[in-house]
Amino acid sequence: MAFEIPANLDPSLMPLAWLIGHWEGRGHGSWPGADDFEFGQQMDFHNNTGPYLHYILQTFTLDDEGNPQAPLFTETGYWRGTGSGVELVIANPGGWAEIWAGEASGGKIELTTDVVARTTTAELEYTGGHRLYGNVESDLMWAFDRASADVEMQPYLWGRLKRV
Repeated sequence: MAFEIPANLDPSLMPLAWLIGHWEGRGHGSWPGADDFEFGQQMDFHNNTGPYLHYILQTFTLDDEGNPQAPLFTETGYWRGTGSGVELVIANPGGWAEIWAGEASGGKIELTTDVVARTTTAELEYTGGHRLYGNVESDLMWAFDRASADVEMQPYLWGRLKRV
């Protein structure tokens, strides 16, 4: 699907412009103590004409034919451009909020957590992460490595999405 950079896009967001739009596809996950899993997902990046993109991730279980079923997890936040740098602020209903920082260049975005804050009842003692997003053959490929109080940094989630 063709993509057009919005005329009102804040110049600081140019390295992130390729993300704007609605993406759908499948993801995969793995975590110690749990079976490997597959899920459907949607990622949305919206230009609100400010110096940020509004971001929403939604995931869901799939039936045997690959149709969406029950919600799994979600996150929402804001992507901010800082020249060639990127800052990302995310909230997750699992009980944590994250601040990420990294670089964006040529259809590749690499981020590392700067801060992870957890509620006292958070689902997991999540302590840090690393994310990679890439424009590969016009698809959005991504990977998320995660660490917790009990598990060292390791691959957690990854997927490939198409712009729809």
